[in-house]
Amino acid sequence: MNWPLVLNFAVALFAVTNPLGNLPIFISYVGKEKPSVQRLLALFLVLTVFVSQLVFLLSGTAILRFFGISLAAFRIAGGILLLLIGINMIQGERTKAHQKLADVGSKSAFRRAETAYQSFFIPLGIPIFVGPASISTAVLYGNLANNLPTNLGLVGAVIAICIVSWLTLAVASWFERILGDLGLEITSRLLGLILAAIGVQFILNGLSEATIGLINRAIINSP
Repeated sequence: MNWPLVLNFAVALFAVTNPLGNLPIFISYVGKEKPSVQRLLALFLVLTVFVSQLVFLLSGTAILRFFGISLAAFRIAGGILLLLIGINMIQGERTKAHQKLADVGSKSAFRRAETAYQSFFIPLGIPIFVGPASISTAVLYGNLANNLPTNLGLVGAVIAICIVSWLTLAVASWFERILGDLGLEITSRLLGLILAAIGVQFILNGLSEATIGLINRAIINSP
């Protein structure tokens, strides 16, 4: 097994999945749910990450080639999606999404979590937790693995990152109590602006890859 490759992949995947950095976004969407529902939503989310990473790790290049999609195009599409989601958050669309759950009422936590995740799968699942960065990371390291033990090690790294992500998201209710309803609403609007900016950055990165030399590199690499 190529241990350096596995360890590098684990660090890179944790960085691009960024459960700590994405925790406020997770809270802004699920903060009004009960802790039991939040934990189930976190479980659904990490299962999405696991399945997606597994698929792209083992056959990502073949999938993109089959559909004729480049990573640059994927970045641009993800950026446009993030930009639209960010605008919706700024305009308070998250609150409207919560209103759609009213008819679920006091049904079981699993049923409510299932309904909520259908509403929040985009953007929570894709492209925030499973986006162009995490997919390209899986494709890259999947191509570098040249034997079964190394591939199994990469799968183990995905499992480890998913466990860490779930443990991080499972404490969302504690942060929600600190922020309160007003804090959640303000946080949601601010994060909407940040998401919109990240979306524009994704678009610029994709355009930079697709049109080499036509976009100022200082814009792409600026902090």
